[in-house]
Amino acid sequence: MARNRKIFEEAMRAGAGAAWDKNWDQAIAAYQRALAEFPNDVGALTSLGLAYFGAGRWESALEAYGRASQLDPDDPVLFERIGKTLERLGRMEHAAQAYLSAADRYLSQRQDANLALKRWLDVVRVQPNNPTAHVKLLQHYQQHGQIKEAVAECLALAHIYQSQGRKDYAVQICQHALKMAPHDPQVLATLDQLRYSEEKEAAPSAEEAPPPDESLLDFSVGPAAEDEERGSPVEIAKQEALSDLAESFFEEEKPSPTGAPRRLSKAEIDALLSRAIDYQTRGQIDEAIAAYEEVIDGGGEQPAVNFNLGLLYQEKLRFDEAIAQFQKTVSHDKYTLGSHFALGECYRAQGRIDEALEHFIEVLKIVDLATVQREQADDLIQLYESLANSYIAKGEREQALEFTNSLVKFLSEKGWEDKVAEARRRLDSLAREGPVLSLAEMLAVPGSDHILKSISLSQEYAKRKMFYTALEECYYALGFAPTYLPIHRQIAQIFLDMGKVDEAVAKFVVIADTYRIRGDIRAAVAMYQRALKLVPMDTSIRAKLIDMLISHGEIDAALEHYLIMADSYYHLAQMDRAREVYQEALRLAPRGDPAKNWEVRILHKIGDIDMQRVDWKRAIKVYRRIRKLAPDDERACLTLVDLHYRFNRPDLAIAELDSLLKIYRERGQTERIITILEDLVGEWPDDIPLRTRLAQVYLNAGNVEKALPHLDKLGDLQIEAGRLDDARRTIQIIIALNPPNVDEYRQLLSQL
Repeated sequence: MARNRKIFEEAMRAGAGAAWDKNWDQAIAAYQRALAEFPNDVGALTSLGLAYFGAGRWESALEAYGRASQLDPDDPVLFERIGKTLERLGRMEHAAQAYLSAADRYLSQRQDANLALKRWLDVVRVQPNNPTAHVKLLQHYQQHGQIKEAVAECLALAHIYQSQGRKDYAVQICQHALKMAPHDPQVLATLDQLRYSEEKEAAPSAEEAPPPDESLLDFSVGPAAEDEERGSPVEIAKQEALSDLAESFFEEEKPSPTGAPRRLSKAEIDALLSRAIDYQTRGQIDEAIAAYEEVIDGGGEQPAVNFNLGLLYQEKLRFDEAIAQFQKTVSHDKYTLGSHFALGECYRAQGRIDEALEHFIEVLKIVDLATVQREQADDLIQLYESLANSYIAKGEREQALEFTNSLVKFLSEKGWEDKVAEARRRLDSLAREGPVLSLAEMLAVPGSDHILKSISLSQEYAKRKMFYTALEECYYALGFAPTYLPIHRQIAQIFLDMGKVDEAVAKFVVIADTYRIRGDIRAAVAMYQRALKLVPMDTSIRAKLIDMLISHGEIDAALEHYLIMADSYYHLAQMDRAREVYQEALRLAPRGDPAKNWEVRILHKIGDIDMQRVDWKRAIKVYRRIRKLAPDDERACLTLVDLHYRFNRPDLAIAELDSLLKIYRERGQTERIITILEDLVGEWPDDIPLRTRLAQVYLNAGNVEKALPHLDKLGDLQIEAGRLDDARRTIQIIIALNPPNVDEYRQLLSQL
């Protein structure tokens, strides 16, 4: 067996270089040369596996990794790569086992526990119902105090055991979760569901699902842990500030952010910060304030210091000083949310409701924007920008206070971030094919939590075709909030699902009217459009939408709907009404975007109607107006040419045509000129001016072969018309071109 170390090392270097450049075939060949020298080298086998993997040759990669793992069975990385390769091959169960083996080896070798964690997460990704991995994750999260994640794993295990028919294990694991999170609503709901299904369950089937391995539940249940859910935005920012200050002790000395010379050394500032943090955490507020102020005076100002000092001022009811500090931190990403919230609280405590409301709404906007899709963001931003102005402009102080109270209560509860995500899910499911709904709209309604749950239940009933039960749930919710329009939107959707289109449309229109009265134009437009999608020919709804768009300056949108409405009348064969609507749009057109050429577009529509009704005199006026607005409008020009010929006014027809051809000649569009003239000559073959122009264009283009037939026909037409002088000139041109039968033309010329 060959064992040349030099050849082996050269081949390995070549393989590494090729792999770096992703030249996988070269890399494979190089690693195979290396293995020819040392067939059992684990590094060469692993590298070969990587090259096969990069080339997409999964079976070969698996074989290489398999041989390597047999030679080095304790290497967790090899099993991790085997898992990834099996995943690519679609062998998910085997991939899960490989990932479990990798995790076991990471743990046994006392490596970073996060490496094992990642492999367990890989297992549940490729095999979501793998109980072993979920138990390992549960144990890991418990050991690291990650209660929220541990509870989630308990719920996952409960569902797995339930699906296996072992509800006793499912109940046991839920009870284990309750020891960690006694008030978790999801755990309680799962337990209720398990107990309910047990009560309703029929006699057990003859074939029982195999029980899970009892050792899976053999782990200690530690003492009940505290909830890890975070508090209000201010509390979150406070923890961030304390963490930033703790980290600052290990940073090198930097110049003061303000550019002012530092009056205290970093060691002195660190000592002051240490004392300030200690005082703050022990509740010695005055001492903490003094220490932080000394830090700032000594040139150690930073956002974390400003934020903590603002909180301490706020505790001492020194609101103006607190506001000054929070205004310094509000522009820093880490503290933006907490600063807005704290500013709102300070202004509110001073009775400055308008300023407080602005900051609280900004908090809600930031929170809400983090939950929506990108395409929803612009609409949501506009909604929040108008919200504070709406409260202030209407002077609804009591309503503003009620809204503020709801917002503060919502964002001060533990777990508010999860509640925001859940609320967004429900709002989005409610806002199907309509304007995005905001958290603000939800919080403005008392008992919004119960209302959203009712709407969610209604949607579930509707999915199951239990339409009347779904409606009852909506009517129940209306008892709490009769003016909350999302409930009415759900009722309209149920009508639609039931096939009651007329009722659904009527409901959407009432909702749109209400939004319009409330001044929410964006939502009103969306609801009118929702109704029109169902009944696009309903001109009364479209007229409402047009009036609203015009009154709010949305001219281009209004014109679009004018055209659609007129088209509706057109398709209903109501030509007079269609023309009237186009005329209304035409009066509005000058206010639209000039780039959209509204007047020309509308005039063409009017002209089409006049042409269909054979009202040619009226049509001529319309198309002449288009020509004044758009001299290069080919369609208008050619229609005028046709109309003039119909009225036996060829002189006017040719004048219109020549003005268009001049524009095309200046642009060098010879091909377009030829096409137009060919079409016109085809329609009016005996028209001398048209034939003359076409022959001349071909001559100018140097295309004698195509010019000759037209010159020949032109000469015949001139002779027939008695225009002998013109005919002689035409024949002389033909003779000058020297066609094959030139003698015949000379003879014809002598006869003339």
